Amino acid sequence: MSKKVTTIKDIAERLNISIATVSRALRGSADIKRETKLAVIEMAKEMDYHPNLLASSLSSKKSKILGVVVPTINRQFWSNSISGIENVAYGLGYKVMIFQSAESFQKEVEIVETLANSRVDGILLALSKETNTYNHIQNIMNRGIPVLLFERVCSEINSSKVITDDFNGSKEVVQHLIDRGKRKIAYLSGPMSLGVCEDRLTGFKKAHEENMLTYDPNLILETNEFTYEEAEKALTELWEREERPDALFCFADILAIGAIKACKKLGIRIPEDLAIAGFGNDDICRFVTPSLTTMSQPSFEMGQLAAKLILDEINQEEESVKPQHKTIKPVLVIREST
Repeated sequence: MSKKVTTIKDIAERLNISIATVSRALRGSADIKRETKLAVIEMAKEMDYHPNLLASSLSSKKSKILGVVVPTINRQFWSNSISGIENVAYGLGYKVMIFQSAESFQKEVEIVETLANSRVDGILLALSKETNTYNHIQNIMNRGIPVLLFERVCSEINSSKVITDDFNGSKEVVQHLIDRGKRKIAYLSGPMSLGVCEDRLTGFKKAHEENMLTYDPNLILETNEFTYEEAEKALTELWEREERPDALFCFADILAIGAIKACKKLGIRIPEDLAIAGFGNDDICRFVTPSLTTMSQPSFEMGQLAAKLILDEINQEEESVKPQHKTIKPVLVIREST
């Protein structure tokens, strides 16, 4: 049998005061006597009262809750971004509800709808790898709920966005490899359906063009999953070819570390036989052997900026708020692998 939920009406009846007085006392209103406030708070504890956040949000039109949707939380980039979002949100009195889509479009759609129905004040979203239609996002925005896209974004939605400068970051990594004397550079990508993968490939190609080098399309490999195993498999496939690369640029550090593992199995010397560079600068990059050259993404700062932008939008009094687009510049970190 379920326990009866205590309401402010129950507290008011026990203390023989009005419901309005109890409500104002619990909110800390200055027009309520200190003795009354203490009595209400003590009775609320005794009766195990908990505020109904949904009811509060209906009356105030603000839930003070942000929804965050990421593909996964078990990669450092996403967990750091969430920490940055929480850092800003909690400092301004907001709570954060975190969901992971597991790279599933259907799950992303369901999560976004759930958050909207839960009356969150805004949603910060990184698209899944399967997402290529965006009606679920536009429908939420049409209901007046601000949406901010970060890292994984799309041009079809006119919302605020925070991204990494993937094009120039990628170009700089490849330029570094070229400066090291590498000429047959492979690119190990994630799913090309993701705009970030395509942007980094474009930077890869531009670096070749600026150095009057021709890249080999056969040295561009696409993985379906961001896993060590996928990277090991791809590196092994590359090394079985007649024309082997002398450098490998990986879309993400997790792929680069998987490639390093495969090199050790195959007896490939790094960086003598194959230089390897990643993207992200996860903590593990410093501790693998050899330590990994990578493009550092300030993911915590990205989360902070994303939270500030959406909270600015939420608290704007104007009905029409112009979306803001912000780009964060990554920084090359050179280590032993190149």
